Amino acid sequence: MLPLRFIRDHEALVRARLDTRGAGAPLDELLARDAHWRGALAEVERLRAERRTLTRQIGGAASGERAALIERTRSLTAQLDAHEPELAELRADVDRLLLEIPMLPHASVPVGGADDVGVIHAHGGQPPADDARPAHDEIAADLGILDFGRAAKLAGSGFWVFRGAGARLHRALMQWLLDVQVREHGYRELYLPALVTTAAMTNAAKLPKFAEDSYRLDQSRLWLSPTAEVALSEYHAGETLDAALLPAKYAAYAAAFRREAGAAGAETRGLRRVHQFDKIELFTVTTADDSYAALERMRAEVEAVVQWLDLSYRVREVPTGDLGFAAAKQYDVEVWAPGAQAWLEVSSISNCEAFQTRRAGVRVRRAGSGSTELAHSLNGTALGVPRTYAALLEQGVQADGRVAVPQVLQPYMGGQTHVEAEAPWP
Repeated sequence: MLPLRFIRDHEALVRARLDTRGAGAPLDELLARDAHWRGALAEVERLRAERRTLTRQIGGAASGERAALIERTRSLTAQLDAHEPELAELRADVDRLLLEIPMLPHASVPVGGADDVGVIHAHGGQPPADDARPAHDEIAADLGILDFGRAAKLAGSGFWVFRGAGARLHRALMQWLLDVQVREHGYRELYLPALVTTAAMTNAAKLPKFAEDSYRLDQSRLWLSPTAEVALSEYHAGETLDAALLPAKYAAYAAAFRREAGAAGAETRGLRRVHQFDKIELFTVTTADDSYAALERMRAEVEAVVQWLDLSYRVREVPTGDLGFAAAKQYDVEVWAPGAQAWLEVSSISNCEAFQTRRAGVRVRRAGSGSTELAHSLNGTALGVPRTYAALLEQGVQADGRVAVPQVLQPYMGGQTHVEAEAPWP
């Protein structure tokens, strides 16, 4: 979150940067409640100071004066009893509203709305516009490798079942994605809980913003994790890290769960938007002076993965109006889906600066320094499996209906070079 003092002292800057995001933030309400709270705090502190002074005077006062001092002290106590609950309520309002203020865009981020493309930084295998192919769900249905109908019986709409070679391809993709980040890019692997606390969700900036899109288990007050970023951002909560050991680079496989309450229309077709999906999450904790270099490193690491899969892709620098809630700067990596004639986002790489670490209390100590500073955190998906899978099917489908397996995945498929039609299932 943003520091409250920073918002007070730089209101014009904060307002201007938030305006470029487009979506309304309760800045006016926050500043009004903060002013009210500070006024109430000043009054409470005045009453407390007067009561302390009178309390000290009572012991040395003459008997006649003592009674008056005691009566005045009781009156002050009554006033405080009336004012202090209001003060606490005002402070709770300020804290709640502060959680609803998004991260300020970095000055280098292109200004634009949520529907703007932003800046295209890289292309790989730019596809022809007339490269019409079947949609991935049609390809999968013909091969018998994906079952939405029975999945709906199990869990309702928005879920899937991979079958046979389809399940092996899914498993191969996840295994390779994790292995390559550890082996080639120096990430350290973590396996994380699928359930996370409200504190972890809040510190990762998923609450209160995305409460309606998340699954909560009411009896335990835990949440099904919407992304491994939640657990990764909480991993070092309350800790002070040695700067000499940074950057800390973590990679984790996790199942992600999202209601996607606002999803509708063509975007929901097949694997493009589902309620449960798998992905490999990258997370970096580093110092403030390294975080933007770390962002470029993470972008290159994700881009390399897409290149090794031989997918047509582009890297898009996201404009201000499309930034993630906690992101100061963000790149999206998108792959081409010829069946849909659309770009599918398979990764978002974001520098959150100190937005998450301030909430979680993650600090850094440099050698020889007597003070600490907030760490910076970055996250990136490498990659989101369902949309990557969809692009593999649509880009890899052959004239005979088979799907070519990328060379890097073939060892994970027992040397299989193509996904072929399954024998009939019951």
